[in-house]
Amino acid sequence: EPEVVVHNGDGADSIILKGRAERVTDRPELERVDGAYNAKYVDPHSGAQATIFVEDDHVYRVRPRLVMAWSYATMTTRTDWIA
Repeated sequence: EPEVVVHNGDGADSIILKGRAERVTDRPELERVDGAYNAKYVDPHSGAQATIFVEDDHVYRVRPRLVMAWSYATMTTRTDWIA
């Protein structure tokens, strides 16, 4: 099923996306994502850079139709964005 919910955060300062996931197969886009990923994730001991190019792994993009966010563990600060 392509419909997904993505939750980022610990529940206190949440960001929740609801939308449609689609697999990314375009090589230039994957290389762009990999460049950002390996610049961010570096093993502090060896200096090895992480990569998204791992056998049998896939990259997905989520096209959000609803984004919900709140802070300080209270829904009274909730804000919704609808695409």
